[in-house]
Amino acid sequence: MKSIRIYFFSLTMFCLISICFGSQSFGQERLNLSAGFGYPDFLNLGVRYQLEQSQVAVAFGFLQNTEENIISVSGEYFLHLDGSSDLSERLPWYARAGIVYLHSETEFYIRNSFWLSSRLGREMNLSEKFGIQADFGAMFRLSYDAKIKEPGGGWDFGAIIPILPCFGFGLFYRL
Repeated sequence: MKSIRIYFFSLTMFCLISICFGSQSFGQERLNLSAGFGYPDFLNLGVRYQLEQSQVAVAFGFLQNTEENIISVSGEYFLHLDGSSDLSERLPWYARAGIVYLHSETEFYIRNSFWLSSRLGREMNLSEKFGIQADFGAMFRLSYDAKIKEPGGGWDFGAIIPILPCFGFGLFYRL
């Protein structure tokens, strides 16, 4: 489990450094802020760095209810493929792939897992700076670890099924 945390930390640091210092290397690309809801992103906030028709993104999500607390962290790559928009040079149809880390905890267990997420989606520009997006796809389990605190925690679909659907709806703002 310690090697997974080191890998996750390294991936997160690489994405953050790329976003923070990328403008010195790539010139006129743009920074985008995003917020949304989906699975496995839950309620999320993210930062994307645009490189022509592609984006590198980092997002942090959470879901909290009376029984379970879930945190998600993702590093993703967007490739804008097709279509046109009067309000942006960025193509609206995209493919999105990345690594998602999920941590969930209840009174019965603590779960940690890594997933490979793959989606197709579309952006709809509402202005030159603001828009909405929707995407869907599948995610594939890469690793899974669970610590049982007490027996009787119910079903664990992440441990049973290695492929799950994923989707997201969100807003973005170009800085």
